[in-house]
Amino acid sequence: MARDLTNCDLLNGDLLGRLTLPLTGWTARLHQDGGRPSRLVVDPGGGSPLTYPLLAQAGQGQPLLGAHAVRLSRPFGPSAVGTVTLAYGVIYDDSVEPVFVRYRPWRRARLQKVRPETLAGHVWLAELAGRFDEVRVTAAGRVAIRLL
Repeated sequence: MARDLTNCDLLNGDLLGRLTLPLTGWTARLHQDGGRPSRLVVDPGGGSPLTYPLLAQAGQGQPLLGAHAVRLSRPFGPSAVGTVTLAYGVIYDDSVEPVFVRYRPWRRARLQKVRPETLAGHVWLAELAGRFDEVRVTAAGRVAIRLL
């Protein structure tokens, strides 16, 4: 009997942790290389997955690794959300505070704090409905900013 490769046994043999994001239902997987996290994969389940290699020194000075505004293939939810902003980074302190920022002409910027999801104690992920211009993360007294 042939082995079923659709279960992704070959791809997930080095899996350190898996998380389903609550807003979109996407899966995030953290892979390891010799016991340390080496690769973050965010899979939308039908499109191209976002893959981010984690360097060993990334956690020491970079709490925010990436942020993306993703247009969904079809709107979902009661308000028909069409775009989701996703941010992720390395945890090296327990107090990671991501804030999503949307700039508006002639008005104050809209700031929205998000409670991040933790993946295997090494990586945090946060998602929020809508398109934002910037993501700010405060961790251990440092602020990291990513423009979208």
